[in-house]
Amino acid sequence: MSDFDNVGQLMCLPLDDILPADHYSAPSRYIIAAAADALLKTEGHNWIPLIVEEVEDYKYQAVTNHFVYVVAAHAGLEELWCLVIKSSGPDIEQARILAGEVTPKIDLTTATRETIQLVLKHLGSQPGSSLKGVDTTIAATRIAAEDRTTWQDFTPIVKLKCGITKGKKLDTLAAAFYLSPPPPPPEPPSTISIKQASEQEIFERLNYLTTHKIGGFDTVDPEKVSKLVANANRSKWKSLNPITKMDCEIDAAKVKTLKALFTI
Repeated sequence: MSDFDNVGQLMCLPLDDILPADHYSAPSRYIIAAAADALLKTEGHNWIPLIVEEVEDYKYQAVTNHFVYVVAAHAGLEELWCLVIKSSGPDIEQARILAGEVTPKIDLTTATRETIQLVLKHLGSQPGSSLKGVDTTIAATRIAAEDRTTWQDFTPIVKLKCGITKGKKLDTLAAAFYLSPPPPPPEPPSTISIKQASEQEIFERLNYLTTHKIGGFDTVDPEKVSKLVANANRSKWKSLNPITKMDCEIDAAKVKTLKALFTI
């Protein structure tokens, strides 16, 4: 029988057919022993099922509710009621989140200021939290005001001077947030000679850089720059450097990016 056939079924499985989780930290022996006594008083019927995935025929891996497995083993049960779930990363993560064993993460790329503040408040309220004392209103407001769509990691937060510094504070924040990588940009327009390019052709290439925020061009006005370049006498240009003198927010660093789309 395949795992698909058993998904969603509540099954009484032999304990020997279940692999325990290797990342579960069991509570004290006293709690386990007391829970085992309670289990035996009800003829060993566990009303809270162990959540498992089927890893091969008649072999199962504990996914969550590991406490049930530990108690059943301590009580010496030979069988245990289990709920079989889909053997996929998202389904297993969901089961662990609903069981309270894993803290769900929020996508910081799209999170609202209110959500960011709620998460920061939660993190700061935890015992021994490194974020204790951080002004969550200021931190959330400054983070939310940033364009986070291109963030590759959380280090830009350090530069916001919002009380979250590199090290433990940033690590604590990263435990509750994740970032969605931006989709790759489409193929760029073909390279064209700057001397021969029309205003429209210049605009298309600059607009590609600004739209996809490549090389710092997100602050450049493509319409303004394309008009300036198109109206300039480009016949004697020996490089793209004259663009840096047009007071259009294009410096030597941006010229290096332009070289991917323009030649002389």
